[in-house]
Amino acid sequence: MGDIIRNFGDYKRAALAVTAVGVVALYGAAIAYPVDRPAREALDWIALPQVEFSAESDRPAIDDGDMVRVATADDLRDMLEAADYDLRPVRRGHTRVPRLFVERLPENFDEEMVVDERKRVFIRTILPLVLKVNEEVRAERRRLVALEEQILSGRDISDSAETWLSKLAEKYDVASGDFAELLRRVDMVSPTLALAQAIEESGWGRSRFARHGNALFGQRAWSQGAGFVPEERAEGAQFEVRAFASLLDSVRSYVVNLNRHYAYDDYRIARANMRAGSVSLDGRELAKTLVSYSERREAYVEALLGLIRTNRLDQFEVAKLSTEPFDADAVQLASR
Repeated sequence: MGDIIRNFGDYKRAALAVTAVGVVALYGAAIAYPVDRPAREALDWIALPQVEFSAESDRPAIDDGDMVRVATADDLRDMLEAADYDLRPVRRGHTRVPRLFVERLPENFDEEMVVDERKRVFIRTILPLVLKVNEEVRAERRRLVALEEQILSGRDISDSAETWLSKLAEKYDVASGDFAELLRRVDMVSPTLALAQAIEESGWGRSRFARHGNALFGQRAWSQGAGFVPEERAEGAQFEVRAFASLLDSVRSYVVNLNRHYAYDDYRIARANMRAGSVSLDGRELAKTLVSYSERREAYVEALLGLIRTNRLDQFEVAKLSTEPFDADAVQLASR
């Protein structure tokens, strides 16, 4: 996968060729705690195993939108404005979301900013990433459905397809050949819910875990050195807050976590029932199933519901990515 990283801080262009060779996808063990808050009493959740996947079989490459790097919060805001990325028409369904994938939040994103402005910048940054990961999951699901139909019709599948199915089952922690359970798990996340959790877990992007480790969802790791040690971690606790190579990887891990961890089976059942009823996903109802996501339990769910209501996040449920590549060169010139 070749991603071009453009630096909007000093407007210097740099090219980074990334060779997709044996990428480790650490999707496991992610019951999230509110980061930067005192961890009261660690829950004894069982860590899921680390699983290896090759990048080419795990997800499609970003070949239609460059990863973008910004140096400061002002640069990020200016870039979003220069891209003519306005949330109002997106909320009304009048326009699509640009394929603008920010690599990481600026380190100074925790500095003072007008509240409404911070909200707009954060949502505009995270929404394209959520939609991109949903696009990747949708591609997996389509291939899964096609292979199931091929097998049920009595036709043989290729060795490469069989290998892909095996890795997909491992990724989502499903017994090989269990298409019914795979289809229940290989499904998209509600943008409404994803935005609410990213806001709650990262403090609108201000937490040090979000700024220094691209950690948007407070996911835990039990391997030493996999992330950051919380300053107020309970005595005897061994977990760390997982760090990620990019914001996009954080969203990818979050989506797989909801789709495979046993603690979120109620979430998957509720989503499947919505699908069966041919209705759009309801972020509010799905949020009610995530009592186990935080030790705050019902209070955590209420916080998510409050964020959805106050910020009208449900208006992003039907948001779609643009079909056009993001023109980083044009935006770079406009933002100077």
